[in-house]
Amino acid sequence: MELNFAFNNRDAQDLAAKLVRNDACNFQLSRKYQFYYRFLRPVMPIAIRQMLQRRQTVETEAGWYEPLEFMRSLSECVESAHEVLLMVEPWPSGSEFAFVLTHDVETSEGLQHISRIADFEESLGLRSSWNLVPYKYKIDMGLINDLRSRGFEIGIHGYNHDGRLYSSLREFQRRAIAINEAIKKYAAVGFRSPMAHRNLIWMQQLDIEHDGSCFDIDPYQAAPGGVGSIWPFIAGRFVELPYTLPQDHTLFVGLGEQDDRIWKDKLDYIVGHQGMALMLTHPDYLAKPRESDIYFRFLEHVKTKSDTMWHATPREVARWWRERQQIVEHALSGDSSSSQQQPAK
Repeated sequence: MELNFAFNNRDAQDLAAKLVRNDACNFQLSRKYQFYYRFLRPVMPIAIRQMLQRRQTVETEAGWYEPLEFMRSLSECVESAHEVLLMVEPWPSGSEFAFVLTHDVETSEGLQHISRIADFEESLGLRSSWNLVPYKYKIDMGLINDLRSRGFEIGIHGYNHDGRLYSSLREFQRRAIAINEAIKKYAAVGFRSPMAHRNLIWMQQLDIEHDGSCFDIDPYQAAPGGVGSIWPFIAGRFVELPYTLPQDHTLFVGLGEQDDRIWKDKLDYIVGHQGMALMLTHPDYLAKPRESDIYFRFLEHVKTKSDTMWHATPREVARWWRERQQIVEHALSGDSSSSQQQPAK
């Protein structure tokens, strides 16, 4: 699987590629989680699952949502080469950061809240991607067509959301056939695996332009790890768009957060590094007034930065990243005549 990143420094490229390959190759659910997804989760009520998630103990430090170790190693690569890290202009029109909204619709109940959330986003001039589970609940094509007509994007969210998509290569290959059929049926170009399970090597079998199954850092997942990057990168046949803002589920259910403080902190970090702020939220968890109000207030906060951000759907970001890949290759070959470069902040 060929990997391409935004850096002009070879050592930085190698560092990022090594972390991504480790994340892909080392993905393995523990026996505890394998047992949970196979036997317990299918019969466990959502309320009980959430109670257990709130009681899970994960040792983290303040600022756990910032990929400091990766960024520190990245800086060391550049310093050892005695050069300034240059990035080919990451976003169109000199924007300081990219802002991307995505939603995973886990249940039929979540479908009922799509219009309300989409209406608010549209009122702010924002558009998002809605990732649907193709073989779990009935999908309303009227709703899908309405979203598309308004500029929203539709993606595919796994197979049936049972946590067993990556239980074996054979099982993945069997389900990949059906997933590709759903991708074609709903004219989707994007994909995200449920529960942040992932294997970029296996996923090369999917007929997609972009994927959002990875994250920069998230110690609260069943398979934590992370790719470190707060920028997209090309992974074989598709562009990987890691989510870089903590999930709403992690904040509201797992940690019991009462406001958008962590989202704001991470956004400031991403803006300072010219990164991509990609949100992963769920209409299933934004159903309650408190959670949806926090989400809406955060969007209003982001809009105050509209002069410096590039807001786009995942499809638009992926296609932009493909276009600029040729500029990256020119920069790496020393031909900078057709590229604009600037120091990374």
